[in-house]
Amino acid sequence: MSVLEHNNISSFSLFDACSYNASLSEKDYFVGIKYENESLRINFPLGYKRASTEEELKKDVLNLIGVLSSLSDANESFIQNQKIAHKENVVFPIHAYLYLIKDFLTNGYYFEKEVVYTKSSNGKANWAKTARQVKPLLQDDSVFYTEFITRKVKHNENELISQIHQYCVWESFSKIGWLFSSFVPIKPRIKFNKSLFLSIIKTKLSQTFNEKTMLLFNYMIDVIEFLDKSSETKNFTYGTNEFEYIWESMVDSAFGEKNKTKYYPHCYWEIDGKEYSSDQLEFKQLEFKQSALRPDTIMITDKGTENQKTFVLDSKYYRYGESKHLNHLPMSGSIIKQIAYAEYIENKENSGELKHKSKAIYNAFIMPYESKKADENMKFVGSARTDYKAEDKPYYKIKAILVDTKWLMENYNRNDKMIRELAELIERK
Repeated sequence: MSVLEHNNISSFSLFDACSYNASLSEKDYFVGIKYENESLRINFPLGYKRASTEEELKKDVLNLIGVLSSLSDANESFIQNQKIAHKENVVFPIHAYLYLIKDFLTNGYYFEKEVVYTKSSNGKANWAKTARQVKPLLQDDSVFYTEFITRKVKHNENELISQIHQYCVWESFSKIGWLFSSFVPIKPRIKFNKSLFLSIIKTKLSQTFNEKTMLLFNYMIDVIEFLDKSSETKNFTYGTNEFEYIWESMVDSAFGEKNKTKYYPHCYWEIDGKEYSSDQLEFKQLEFKQSALRPDTIMITDKGTENQKTFVLDSKYYRYGESKHLNHLPMSGSIIKQIAYAEYIENKENSGELKHKSKAIYNAFIMPYESKKADENMKFVGSARTDYKAEDKPYYKIKAILVDTKWLMENYNRNDKMIRELAELIERK
């Protein structure tokens, strides 16, 4: 029996399903969750610290899902332009599955509520209906009622919408319920019928104005549309083969300036007396707008003051932090480009095109690693240079900084304290 068919998965070890890319073949770059051929596989990115307990591991999986989702779905993200959503990538509506599980654990199954008024001697009376429909007893000029019209709410468990919800809950637990518990609901008797299910839900959706119910129905639609017509396929994938773009986005989100296009070098062709921007040519060829030379992240400290410092950061999702092999370090092309970026920024500042001039400009490569010390989330490991530049400017040396992957995935929202720590580390070395 497969992992996803277990009603009791106590015999299944989540640790056995987890792999860490630092120990995988260099040909296997997938990061995320895969279930194929009755085998569950969870790949964490380079440098991700291994959990010591299953509860910690489950939190790590949810953290991985959150990072993949938030940084691959953002409209402004460069990731979308790098074809992150191709066949091997984000094709599984995992947030719909997560929501249905959490909602079920909080509220149980969804049932249509039917209000029924009946005669009863117990319950809260509806006095308006009681006065109209029940004959009172008179005694000593007083009016008495021995029965009342009471209001009761019935849950109609036979409604199709309830059965469809039960099916979606079962489907959600079957695939990713192991993140929460070993419990898997009994498979409902209703057979999967994509067109019927969608028709019922969309009709109910058009009749409700309750925001929580609308959200529930929309997530049910996501689950149903994902399923194969037979609903028997259990394979699913959530992740990417191009985590380098996630790494770049995390570094940029944590340390970078939001508007960095003014720091991009631009190139031009002059043909037959007319000038053409190479950016426009690339837009036509590659189907997304991108400068041929674009620094990943521009970090600025003491912005707008005489002590302003600019840091040009190049995010490299390289294996050096794990392997310590020199061939896993950035090569000549990356080194020369970093110097070109910094020179371009210095020239723009000197010409007055940028509002403020930096006291110094620095260069750094940011690579992943697993920190062995609780208080060391960033680490300097060396620097690169070229022999055609004199060492009289800070940016002629490109510092190599390792950043703990798990720490960054948990703290990639912009943080001034993190920026100061990274700046001091680059300057100090």
